[in-house]
Amino acid sequence: MPAIDADAHVVETERTWEFMEESEIAFKPQTLVFRDGGTIGRAREFWLIDGKTHPRRTNIGLDTSEATREMQDIEARLRHMDELEVDVQVLFPSLFLHSVTDRLEVQAALYKSYNRWLAEIWELGKGRLRWAVAPPLFDMDTSLAELHFGKEHGACAVFVLYVEANRHLVEPYFYPLYEEASKLDLPIVIHAGAGSMAAQAFNAQASGLATNKLGVVGAFHTLASSDIARRFPDLRRLRENPKSPATPWL
Repeated sequence: MPAIDADAHVVETERTWEFMEESEIAFKPQTLVFRDGGTIGRAREFWLIDGKTHPRRTNIGLDTSEATREMQDIEARLRHMDELEVDVQVLFPSLFLHSVTDRLEVQAALYKSYNRWLAEIWELGKGRLRWAVAPPLFDMDTSLAELHFGKEHGACAVFVLYVEANRHLVEPYFYPLYEEASKLDLPIVIHAGAGSMAAQAFNAQASGLATNKLGVVGAFHTLASSDIARRFPDLRRLRENPKSPATPWL
């Protein structure tokens, strides 16, 4: 049985944003570097996105190199997977574990570029670096197009947070997403984090467990208590494989 790391991450770099269209360049994140007091103070990096700063390089494993975290060296990433006896990783973002903008056009530009970066990584990953496509859910039409792009370029899931576009996941707004994901055989995977700047501001003084982690549990309970499973019976289904009666969605 293959070993699958179903919650691996990438750390975004300048390369992540190089896939933006010319009309979107104004939305490209910029890097800000701050130093604590003194000439040898510790430097901290932030992304400047839509007029707000967001910590950069915070989702870091202590036993990994910058080149493997940021996908600058795909072969080194694969060698590290071999050391861990991991056959396949499913990649998730780090920056988008919280909302970075409420503006439709900014979110669409960021997520589209990120998805193309992940597609490039998948192409270089010899089938071992799968990923969850990130739909910019303030714009449902673009989100559905991104699902198709992801399906054609190695994505095996759809990345969402427990609240998206300032809405709960059971609202009819998301029905087109669930319908298209069902057609494409892409499961919806809910990651810790809130896709709403309003929710983040409200929860600013609460613990990460109370907001991010338990928010996922709450989203599951809300979905399980709704009629989503009845409306979309093929969502998250397993595909049959002649070698196994029930194989995962990879």
